Amino acid sequence: MEESKVIAVMGSQGSGKTTAALKLALALSAAKKNVIVVFCDPFTPVIPAVLPAHVPHDTSLGNLLTAPALTQTTILNACVPTEKSDYISLLGYCAGESLMHYPQITREKAVEFFVLLRYLADYIIVDCTSTFEADPASIVAIELADRVLKLGTANLKGVSYYLTHNPMLADSRFRKDTHSTVIGNLKTGQDWEAAAQQLGGADFVLPYAPELEQQFDELALLMPLTQTESAGYSAAIQRILGIQPEKSKPKVTSEAAPASQSPKKAKSKIAFRLPFAKGRGEF
Repeated sequence: MEESKVIAVMGSQGSGKTTAALKLALALSAAKKNVIVVFCDPFTPVIPAVLPAHVPHDTSLGNLLTAPALTQTTILNACVPTEKSDYISLLGYCAGESLMHYPQITREKAVEFFVLLRYLADYIIVDCTSTFEADPASIVAIELADRVLKLGTANLKGVSYYLTHNPMLADSRFRKDTHSTVIGNLKTGQDWEAAAQQLGGADFVLPYAPELEQQFDELALLMPLTQTESAGYSAAIQRILGIQPEKSKPKVTSEAAPASQSPKKAKSKIAFRLPFAKGRGEF
């Protein structure tokens, strides 16, 4: 995993991109790795929904991406520390901002930003905006990342997003060999195998866990998951990072694909379709 220093997390809305980015950072910080999480979304700033209101956040990613001169020191000074972990810091837009607050962000400036950034921490995790084609920083992050996690939901909206946006990544500069497909926010009753068939295969499955929703509402996504029904999600995060799970950890719940079952070996099924049968989980 050391060669995957810059990890870009992209995908459809509701697939759990931000949650996955933070849980990846938390898992890496547990191994005493310094991590900078970059929230690229300029349309719905993420940091105000992650950190408590009393935590100061007055330096925006927009300032960095439009600064006349950009240095590693400037980037480090803009990083927002987190109270829950000394190993994690954040970069993103401030509350109430949008791209209209700044001059046009150029590809050249975004490249400069990520080139400087990758040497400032053990790992860089980039939470890309869903409409990545409208955000130069997200596009450059996907292009330059050592690894790209493409999250999608196991419903018609998630499949539609994938089929619409995946052709945009066909250009060779995006290096498709670095991409992994992840079924995210999988709820009980949803068929990840049928969705994976439409996505051309799935490398990982991140199951829905009520604890994640609770943490989001309480601004506590940087806290470890402790409930038994969250074990499947935690195990999937570890598999993505190549971390061997401890034997003492709870078994994966029925909401997750069994650890011994590889998503890539999904059985052939009928075409994915909605609505689901009555009583089945759906977003």
